[in-house]
Amino acid sequence: MAFNDDYEHPDSLEYILESVLMCNDKSLEFNHLADDYNSVLLNQCLCNGDCQKSEICPHGGHYEYSTDGRELLLKKSSNPVIECHNLCKCSKNTCSNRLVQNGPRKNLEIFDSPVYGSKGVRTSENIPRGAFICEYAGELLTSHEAKRRLIINEELGSMNYVLVLNEYTSEKKQQVTIVDPSTRGNIGRYINHSCEPNCHIAAVRIDCPIPKIGIFAARDIPAREELCFHYGGEGQYKRVNDGKTCLCAAPTCTGFMPNTEIGQ
Repeated sequence: MAFNDDYEHPDSLEYILESVLMCNDKSLEFNHLADDYNSVLLNQCLCNGDCQKSEICPHGGHYEYSTDGRELLLKKSSNPVIECHNLCKCSKNTCSNRLVQNGPRKNLEIFDSPVYGSKGVRTSENIPRGAFICEYAGELLTSHEAKRRLIINEELGSMNYVLVLNEYTSEKKQQVTIVDPSTRGNIGRYINHSCEPNCHIAAVRIDCPIPKIGIFAARDIPAREELCFHYGGEGQYKRVNDGKTCLCAAPTCTGFMPNTEIGQ
């Protein structure tokens, strides 16, 4: 799969293009995680041409073209998303159901955010609502390893980057994906929290049972505006924090970062 990601870290971290498996800790939980990581989704489409217009496509319908036809946008309430992949019969050049797999959008910039007093991400061009920003990529963790790292971070006073994505079917938790970009990650790790975010997260599967954590524009975003998502995630996802003071300065700011734990 061709993956286009030209961004680099300004910090001394290992830059990865997409999420990778944590080191083997010889646990049964790791074995289950590794099995999913190395599995391939065999459900393929038999479409000829544009999957968006095909009534028989088992994957399509999540994206639509912007009014100017320049890029694909995520439709509202299209979650979870399944993209076409290499086993599908559709053409890569005409398929309208391949977006996240192509890598992050261009014209993003890591900068020193005056609002947060830390690194942040902003855009140098206007971004339409529904546009793909980037993946929140890092190491895929077991819940045991995530809890272990959180304890170490608390003892050292280090920042937590761990994000827990919960997927539900009929209000029953179906799958949990845990990602930590603290030492291995991509540009997504620099996107800050806001109580009034301009981005949101969606689970996107391509050819693997483990979803990619895709960050999309929640509204039209003007050039030079900092990109943010809500670390609380309204029950679907949580970036684990310890109730630190929130610096977003939004009119509806709660004053504190979401206080969450692994397993919630």
